[in-house]
Amino acid sequence: MLFLAAHIAHSGEKRFDPSGISEIAVNQLELFVRSGAETASISGEFSLNEHSMTLSVVLSKNGTIKIDGDTGKIKEILSHHRRWPAEYMAERFFMLQAGYNMEPVIMQPFLYFHSYRKVQEGNPELGMMVEPDRMHRRMMIGPYGKSRVAPGDARSVSAFKLQILHAMMGRANLFELIDGKNADGPLEQLDGLIQKYAGGKLSKLRPSSDNTVDLRITPVDGGESFSFDGLSSGQKEIISTIFLIWHYTRNQPCIVLIDEPELHLNAEWHRDFVQQVFKLAPNNQYIVATHSEDIFRSVNEDRRLFLGLSTDRPPIGDVTGNIR
Repeated sequence: MLFLAAHIAHSGEKRFDPSGISEIAVNQLELFVRSGAETASISGEFSLNEHSMTLSVVLSKNGTIKIDGDTGKIKEILSHHRRWPAEYMAERFFMLQAGYNMEPVIMQPFLYFHSYRKVQEGNPELGMMVEPDRMHRRMMIGPYGKSRVAPGDARSVSAFKLQILHAMMGRANLFELIDGKNADGPLEQLDGLIQKYAGGKLSKLRPSSDNTVDLRITPVDGGESFSFDGLSSGQKEIISTIFLIWHYTRNQPCIVLIDEPELHLNAEWHRDFVQQVFKLAPNNQYIVATHSEDIFRSVNEDRRLFLGLSTDRPPIGDVTGNIR
């Protein structure tokens, strides 16, 4: 809803209408207005660069939207940061809500790591380095429901892997169009995360006959290198999420929303996740939705809010927000 409201504040639209995207086969409104209700509403206060913004949104099941709060301030911030047209980012968001897009939504100064997120298997091509933002292109539905990044593009590659490839080739300083001056910082962060969660570090690239390159990891205690895709889904998820947060907010604080960070992670990483994110990127505002008591406990009590039915009691003795 925050992303929806931010888009509306930027574009000036008064209705929520994704019907123009023919690939979406589900009723988007039912993803927001549920359980027979007539409307869905949300309100909150958000902070960015010492500035606070209030925002409230009411969405009816016929698509009419009422938005109140600091819409002018939000529009100004988005106009300053936005690199893509409003309708472009709206389409990415709609495709995400329909479950067709596994990439996090980067709409600076907002970052949204949704519960569908996944690091796509498969290797990038070298040519993708000259177009690092290609994942912002129009999403199309290919055979068997798989997503593609653009018409005529048969390959879907994780934006996280493109960041790795771009940094590695930048450090090698072999390409005129790739600036290697700032490559060491991202690679240091990647190696630190890969060593912490996978016991290895980035090594050389391995070319393939289909014009792609395989990202290789070498164990720190020795042994044969292996593909990044050889990591577990939990390892790839925690490494990519923490790195992308650091990468996109290192020069500009953002509002970061993370839905169910515990997905694919073991219990030990539940307790560690929030601390790691805050350690690497402490200047952001984080809004995290979780079912994990370990993640809930890892946040200071004055920053926790338990949401449940009015008859429920918080299991850990924290503030209760009743759902109506």
